Amino acid sequence: MKIMKRIFISLLLALTLQNAFSQNNDIEKLTKLNQDWLNLSLKKDTAAFAKIFAEDFVLISPNGAKRTKWDVVKNILYQDIKSINIDSIDVRLLTNDIGLITCYTTFVLIIDGKDVTGKNCYQDVYIKRKGRWFAIAAHVTLFNMK
Repeated sequence: MKIMKRIFISLLLALTLQNAFSQNNDIEKLTKLNQDWLNLSLKKDTAAFAKIFAEDFVLISPNGAKRTKWDVVKNILYQDIKSINIDSIDVRLLTNDIGLITCYTTFVLIIDGKDVTGKNCYQDVYIKRKGRWFAIAAHVTLFNMK
């Protein structure tokens, strides 16, 4: 009986460790996707940028406009982004295949030849489809620009 109990406890511990490792791995992947999103925006790499988003992706912009995946991809060509810095980030798994990122950033845009600094907060929802993470929804709040 003691041997069965030890085997059961060992299996339970192994499953718990495997689940924790899997969650950490997914959090790392989501954190990287967030950084890729920012980096690819700066580089204006639309082909790589588009791969982050699900086909049914929707973004709500700071002015309340609804944007599709292709609206967002095309938009990076028209933005003159000098820099984007993450001030804070929180990455959580809501389920095994749904992740939520809340991120605060400071950015510098070039508008009419002048540097304009802004701060925003965004939430991105990611979904895992066929073992791969995709951004499915986003909402951006602009705090200020000066």
